[in-house]
Amino acid sequence: MAKQQDPAATPLMRQYLTAKEKHKDALLFFRLGDFYELFFEDAVIAARALELTLTSRNKGAEDEIPMAGVPYHAAATYIQRLLDQGFKVAICEQMADPSKVKGIVPREVVRVVTPAIVYDDATIDARTNLYLVAVEEGAGRFGIAALDVSTGELSACEAADRDGALGELVRLDARELLVGPGAEAVAEQFAAVRPRAVVRKQAAALEEAAAMATLDAILGAGEAGASGAPISALRAAARCLDVARECEAGQKPPVARLEVYGLDETLLLDDATQSHLELVRTMDGDTRGSLLAQIDETKTGPGARLLRRRLLSPLTHVSEIRRRHDAVELFVTQPGLRAEVRSLFGRVSDIERLAMKLAVGRASPRDLVALGRSLEALPAVAHALESCPDLSAREALGIAPGAPWLDVCADLCDELVRAIDPDAPVRASDGGVIRAGYDLALDEVRTLARDGQRLIVELETRLREEVQIPSLKLRFTRVFGWYVEVTRSHTSKAPKTWRRKQTVANAERFTCDELDELADKLAHAEDRCMARETELLNGVLRSLVAHVERLRAVAGRLAEWDVASALAEVAHRNDYARPVVDDSLRLVIEDGRHPVVERLAAAGRFVPNDVALDATAERLWLLTGPNMAGKSTLMRQVALIVILAQAGSFVPARRAEVGIVDRVLTRVGASDNLAKGDSTFMVEMKETANVLRRATRRSLVVLDEIGRGTSTYDGLSIAWAVAEHLHDVIGCRAMFATHYHELTELCTTRSGSENFSVSAREHEGTLIFLHKLQRGAASRSYGVACARLAGIPEIVLARARTLLSDLERGAPLPSGAPASLRRRDRAARPQLDLFGSGPDRAAMTPEQKTAHDIAEALRSLDTDRLTPLEALQLVATWKKQVASPA
Repeated sequence: MAKQQDPAATPLMRQYLTAKEKHKDALLFFRLGDFYELFFEDAVIAARALELTLTSRNKGAEDEIPMAGVPYHAAATYIQRLLDQGFKVAICEQMADPSKVKGIVPREVVRVVTPAIVYDDATIDARTNLYLVAVEEGAGRFGIAALDVSTGELSACEAADRDGALGELVRLDARELLVGPGAEAVAEQFAAVRPRAVVRKQAAALEEAAAMATLDAILGAGEAGASGAPISALRAAARCLDVARECEAGQKPPVARLEVYGLDETLLLDDATQSHLELVRTMDGDTRGSLLAQIDETKTGPGARLLRRRLLSPLTHVSEIRRRHDAVELFVTQPGLRAEVRSLFGRVSDIERLAMKLAVGRASPRDLVALGRSLEALPAVAHALESCPDLSAREALGIAPGAPWLDVCADLCDELVRAIDPDAPVRASDGGVIRAGYDLALDEVRTLARDGQRLIVELETRLREEVQIPSLKLRFTRVFGWYVEVTRSHTSKAPKTWRRKQTVANAERFTCDELDELADKLAHAEDRCMARETELLNGVLRSLVAHVERLRAVAGRLAEWDVASALAEVAHRNDYARPVVDDSLRLVIEDGRHPVVERLAAAGRFVPNDVALDATAERLWLLTGPNMAGKSTLMRQVALIVILAQAGSFVPARRAEVGIVDRVLTRVGASDNLAKGDSTFMVEMKETANVLRRATRRSLVVLDEIGRGTSTYDGLSIAWAVAEHLHDVIGCRAMFATHYHELTELCTTRSGSENFSVSAREHEGTLIFLHKLQRGAASRSYGVACARLAGIPEIVLARARTLLSDLERGAPLPSGAPASLRRRDRAARPQLDLFGSGPDRAAMTPEQKTAHDIAEALRSLDTDRLTPLEALQLVATWKKQVASPA
């Protein structure tokens, strides 16, 4: 018996294995007709990840090959699901028409897609960048580069230490991180705070010579070297470009320049600050309820992405901040202009990403239609700005004197409108992309393809009249093609120029020159139509590709105006003020508000507050007051106002003066990290350590309830020492909220500190929050009143009031100075027993103690809130006490 052939040794499988060998780290989508198939281990993985049916090739053979597949027309959905799970996918396409190839169809991997280099641009969030980020270590510093293939942006910087690198990776919100040797620790930290990101460790180091060769080949010789970027940043940029080039089957990525920036040019916001202040996401990960969601009124994708970048990297240069404020103010003071340009922006598609689709050859007919309609809106935008009566408009928007307001791309727009049908299909292969009237030759073949049946009928009618045969018919078969059919009784009338093709039972079949010519035209009309349309479409695309950078420049200009007009809309709608930004160390806010909380509060219910901090004078505020009174909201709103001001926005206040802040550092809220074994207190201490390590005199520090996660004395000691360090050593502007009332005595020995409290009143047992800031420490914490608001049962609240009264009356508090932090002899303090209530109990008889306890409980009861069940429980408790006095 002949030996059975190994299924993997067939020509098709050898072709598959050859492609797979070059892309071992990717799932290979292998095109077979109308399906993409996966084989071997790839099939097993994909079937599990996509919930596909796992079948096999050569079923029944000794060595079956696992197989799974998806329809090619639905591949984008399946591939995106794999990318969302962190997989890498290689697309292996048929490189010829199978109907015209004998033997195995040639196939090649034409593209590799990753979580940051996606397959279908429609799956990308238009309002955020999708960054492929690389981090490289060099001499203890970290080079970071970010590439967004969908927009062609490539930027790089260098961080001085691991904390700085982590903060920048979080700001970039890397979807995929390439980690060079030596940077593994940073990657691990990043993965802990961004678990959805894909981290790929690169085993081989990227040498300087290889990095520069990559950059020169893509950006142009000498361009990277002239940027002045540190070598670690250049290595990171080269790492990103190498991966992008590999994903595009060796083609040059559409990146024209490298933008180099320094972290000292922006206000630094680390991961904790971004999270605590809920800048782009709330604490539970939702984008709704974040600051960005509140202020994002942009109309275009590039504008939304620019606003997000500005919010996460506010400036520290006063002149540039003021220029941004000028642009916002122009649109605030010119409401008609603002309304008009915002309406026009609503008609503009994402020109930046459309330009990148052109650059990589993936622009669809619908993309061209969208681009044409976007360009059609540009003259109206330019006209609206030219008509602005404000003489400072040019300067405010950064337009040089005599320069055009905007490159309206009239030539490109004219070409697109003339060439592309407004009802063009999604795929060019469907035909109908080129507009009627654009090309006479195309119109002719289209007429043939579309009107072929009419032309056959016309020819049939004319031949009947010429030869006088009423029964003459033109017919078609796959074997003989078109022919003239004449019944036997009229055969003698057939012209001698006709050629006999076939004799059948009751008729003769002929052909003639006219029919042959028409048949040839009809047979090839669709092919010629598609060929001509493809030729014309490619010509349009080539002309547009030459202007990709021009389109990107237009998109950038529109994005800036979109952001400015959007922030103006927010400022007008919510009564924001233009802040005064300078190089001082002052921070003065009058009637400041929280931009998100005020929108959630009932109209007119949010209580504004004033804040005045100065690193050269009163720089440390100690805030006290009950829970839920608004301490955290107050501190957060101060930080948010600073960030908004330096990002170029107006701020929610009546007036604001902001001396440049280099870092906003926060420690707000309670959380743990069970995955890393960190308790709430450990997380609190780590974040506090980060604040103290990174804060400078120009920073703004916001701390809430430091030390609450441990014992009272330990917590008070830590809080006191932290407050002293902020005041004495760092000397920055800081707000420190605490429930340790002993800490308020720090202000008696530190001239640069002051006590403030958020006011509340207790009326007939009900706590009323006034949310108003007042000078001086809070007189009490109102903890029991807050517990009542939370729904603690009255029987428990009554006992708590009794204990609180006894503690306040009989347990002396620390003296207030550092000496107050020493532990007192515990034996000197009265010990509370289950029903004990004060130092005088020692002299009481058991019966007196019981009577005293019951009387105190009765006095503290709120009978209006007492339920029948709680009343019965109290009676039962008192009965037991009377039966067995303490």
